[in-house]
Amino acid sequence: MLRRLRSYLSSDVPVGSIEPLRARCDGATDLVDELQNGPTRSAAWAAYALQAYADKLLAACGGNGYISPETAGVARASYVLAATCLAVARGGAGEIPERPPHWRTPVRSHEQLVGMRDTLESLRTYLAYAVPECVPEVDAHLAKVERLWIARPPAEIRGGIGDALSNGLDLVYASGRRCFSR
Repeated sequence: MLRRLRSYLSSDVPVGSIEPLRARCDGATDLVDELQNGPTRSAAWAAYALQAYADKLLAACGGNGYISPETAGVARASYVLAATCLAVARGGAGEIPERPPHWRTPVRSHEQLVGMRDTLESLRTYLAYAVPECVPEVDAHLAKVERLWIARPPAEIRGGIGDALSNGLDLVYASGRRCFSR
């Protein structure tokens, strides 16, 4: 009860309010596995990656049923973009984004960093099985994150970890799009 009151007073966003956007992305995981390499599979990968990013952020940050407005903004944007990519993969019209959504502030919370790292590791693992030749650059970014990762980092270190994770997410997203479009 106290957590809900604190979340309400701090303008945190209920995780459940984002569920309708997530529902529009259903099928992305299966579709990327079903399609042959080409533009539609590249679009399906983009949908899968964006949905995974939002899902991992919500899982890492929404333990009490609420997330910060900034996390909600990135998750919402990811789901909206994923739905557009999914429509393109299914033969519809739309623009595939060049990269996942970025944060407006430079320093991430520990939970946001965990969600970002979980996403990067998950997408890297998917690529390692599907197209292993696309993984070495991603591994270099993960190694950098691991070198920076400490239990309770100060803001400066969290900023560096966030930058490394953002660059890694951009890279794994672009690598998958490139490798699946062939």
